[in-house]
Amino acid sequence: MGTLPHFSGHSFSRLGLALILASLTIIPLAQTYPRPVSASNPTISATIANYAFLPQHINITTGTPVIWTNNDGVQHTVSSSPQTNVTQGGSPLINSGSLNTGQDFTYTFYKHGFYPYQCNFHPYMTGWVNVTGSDVQPPSPPMTTPSTDYTPYAIAAAVAVATVIASVALFLRSRTKKPGNSPPLSLL
Repeated sequence: MGTLPHFSGHSFSRLGLALILASLTIIPLAQTYPRPVSASNPTISATIANYAFLPQHINITTGTPVIWTNNDGVQHTVSSSPQTNVTQGGSPLINSGSLNTGQDFTYTFYKHGFYPYQCNFHPYMTGWVNVTGSDVQPPSPPMTTPSTDYTPYAIAAAVAVATVIASVALFLRSRTKKPGNSPPLSLL
């Protein structure tokens, strides 16, 4: 059986340095993908003033948020008209609760359809939102995610790689020092 090639300490240093540089380059790049995609739909603003919704009729595409701001001197609501657009539990789908002067309410329309609404305090105040386009999936609630700082992992990986390389080097060195073997060959 022939002799195994000899790896010098210099070649292990180069290999270790190359692995560390590769990990320092790859890990930051991996953190940039995938990038979140932001919605392209603008937010539509509506006003509540003089006991009216302005504009009274809104045409939008799915995924568009509408913000109603109460600029009147009294409380108002923005609520689905009775018997229309209710949740599975039967409550109004659109339901701002009481809005004082200066307060606003935002609702994002993810499903196409016709959404009549009114003020519960002043039922003669009505409006509607007509939503066209394909239904879109609402975003998931934010989840708690672990830290994206990969520095401890990179350091642990570098230590693990260095330990493996050192172990292999010691193993190969002990095998090449047997009497009667020809001198070891250097790869570099």
